[in-house]
Amino acid sequence: MIDRDNLNIVIMGAGAVGGYFGGRIVDKTHHNVIFIARGAHLEAMLINGLKIKSIDGNFRLRVTASDDPTTIDQADLILMTVKSYDTNQAIRQIKPIVGVQTQILTIQNGIENYPRLVEVFGEHRVVQGYCMIGAEVSEPGVIKHHAMGDITIGNVSPKQDPQRLNIIRQVFTDAGINCNISEQIEHDVWFKFAWNCIFNMITVLTMTTVNELFNSRETIDLCHDIFEEIRAVAHKNNIRLTDYDLENIMGTSQDIEDGFTTSTYQDRKNGKKLEYEAFTGAVVRLAHESGLDVPINETIYALLKTIDQSLQNP
Repeated sequence: MIDRDNLNIVIMGAGAVGGYFGGRIVDKTHHNVIFIARGAHLEAMLINGLKIKSIDGNFRLRVTASDDPTTIDQADLILMTVKSYDTNQAIRQIKPIVGVQTQILTIQNGIENYPRLVEVFGEHRVVQGYCMIGAEVSEPGVIKHHAMGDITIGNVSPKQDPQRLNIIRQVFTDAGINCNISEQIEHDVWFKFAWNCIFNMITVLTMTTVNELFNSRETIDLCHDIFEEIRAVAHKNNIRLTDYDLENIMGTSQDIEDGFTTSTYQDRKNGKKLEYEAFTGAVVRLAHESGLDVPINETIYALLKTIDQSLQNP
């Protein structure tokens, strides 16, 4: 990536996550940012700009937005924030703007997007990451940010250039976004993946907040059981999830703000396609490849598939 102050940055998927982080970059830096969105959300941004309602202060921005990333010749940084089921389409869209210096940072949910991007663009162009944030598109053109807002990035291989991480971190730091560089990014992504597989999936099945899951011993035990199945799958993939990881997942979640809803809960509430394939679906697929039994995740997967089908065919 070119080390300069005016990078061409593409926000690939300017929903709650991409819209919030991209909005911060526009608000605080001089980088050239284009937001890729669609539908009513894109139309609202083109007419009224992007409004961020944040726990850190509200602001409205005039932004460059489109449904076509090729409106620029080449990107320096592409922030991938599309839903996992849209990754293949997004790859096709960004291919023409990926050049020699382009870096692609994925902070998408799940564990399958990074290897897919590496397969297409090479590990020297793709950076692994994840974010911790509570945000939603409350109405077209408006993003409500109500919790957290951190990004973690890292190199998967020691052969990858560490300087690119510093450049990316500086982009976020200049925008007032806390960006950490992890020395164990694969473990950390699996940790976040486990959190999502537990809390996103249970809350979308029960249509409850994260806090409400701690009201019964049975749902707490279910969280533990899901984690144990994920831990076994992770071990088969050379990732060691520990008892401390479980304690951290449960402890931080119990202390989360009242009324916190997961992104998958929000999607079901709004009648949108569910991202369950990136979570429980991935656990089930990897388990089958490794010869493991994951009956709890298989049951959750079957239920979510039925719910998703009913949402897509009301």
